[in-house]
Amino acid sequence: MTLFTATAGSDTSTSLKNPPFWDIPAWVNQEFGTMKDAGVKPFITYFGVFQGNPIGGLDQSAAWSQELTFGATLDLEKLLKVPGASMVISGADAAGSNISDDIGNIFTASQAYVTPTMMFYELYWQQSFLDNALQFRLGRITAGDTFATLPAFGLQVNGGINGNPLTVFLNSEFTASPNATWGAYAKYTPTSDTYVSAGIYQATERLGLTAYHGLDFSIRSGDGILLLGEVGWTPTLGQSPVPSGKDAKSVTPSVSSAPSGLPGTYVAGLYYSNLPEDEFLGDGTQQNSYGFYALAQQMIWRNPANPNISFSLWGGATGNPQPEIATMPVMGFAGAIWQGLIPGRDQDQTLFSFLVGGWSSDYADAYATLGFGRPTTESVLEWSYLIQLTPNLTVQPDIQYVLRPGGTGNIGDALILGVQVGASF
Repeated sequence: MTLFTATAGSDTSTSLKNPPFWDIPAWVNQEFGTMKDAGVKPFITYFGVFQGNPIGGLDQSAAWSQELTFGATLDLEKLLKVPGASMVISGADAAGSNISDDIGNIFTASQAYVTPTMMFYELYWQQSFLDNALQFRLGRITAGDTFATLPAFGLQVNGGINGNPLTVFLNSEFTASPNATWGAYAKYTPTSDTYVSAGIYQATERLGLTAYHGLDFSIRSGDGILLLGEVGWTPTLGQSPVPSGKDAKSVTPSVSSAPSGLPGTYVAGLYYSNLPEDEFLGDGTQQNSYGFYALAQQMIWRNPANPNISFSLWGGATGNPQPEIATMPVMGFAGAIWQGLIPGRDQDQTLFSFLVGGWSSDYADAYATLGFGRPTTESVLEWSYLIQLTPNLTVQPDIQYVLRPGGTGNIGDALILGVQVGASF
């Protein structure tokens, strides 16, 4: 889960002196800035979500869920004189209940509902070469940080799309916060707007077991591997040329430093795992599972008078052509982001998203034998307004409407009203 907007996660330097005693974010930013100057960059991210479903679902209820992620990036170039090197260590603590259990739907209503305990999370070495054109990670890492994601995926409250599409988790051993495994990752950026990346990760059925609290570092004979590959294009369409010579002198710093152009992100990727998966019908297993995804996000309009005000579209799909073992072979999603819709609030974002997923025929047949109906598709409509209170703090009222919860048609469509609070330092 990424946080809020491009301005979130303030990197205030030590130039801020003696903030008011009541301004806790300013004090935190000041102390973190001092530590960063010394080569240690702490980070803290918190999400809390309160939701209720007054209409539809199996039962009407309310729920609170939360996740706290914390850690530090060690600048080894400053600390140990190792050029281009850093180390990340982190932990996470999550608690609360899942309102989707009372609704009966598969697209988890709260992205903050994850493994509900304290977890040791990341521990990895990061190394860059060629002026950051080539990057490596090695250690306890997750696939979700670097694969199958878009900037927009950090904004939704619904867990079906926040961070990564739900189907990459349902159909493979894909990992994301707060669950990490052993892995290695490489990314090469041949030009400023293209990249290719690859990763190999431990695939294990023990992933996320609360008894281990993220501290099971073993690799056992029954484990497998998860392989991922991705290519991306990150253009900025219509970007104004950088002035030079006499023209540069005539441009004021505030104008020349303002963002211009329409940024976009276009991604395509594949994944493969050799961990055996049980077939839904019969007693057979399949050892080789695979799938693919395609994602896109593009800003299509930006206010020339205030570049913070903009409108963007995003969308994509995932696929896995193995109905015998893939719970949800197909998922599609799309959305829109209008930043600065309300005058005077150019950091706030108005969000809309739509998710739809279809169960595999084999899974549906197996589920129907239990007498609860045959699932086909489930969809979610979501509307949010993300209020950027400060660079570090947000409040996000949220409305979700779930169509065909559980996919069978036996559960009434559900309305979910909620609010998410977030903090990032």
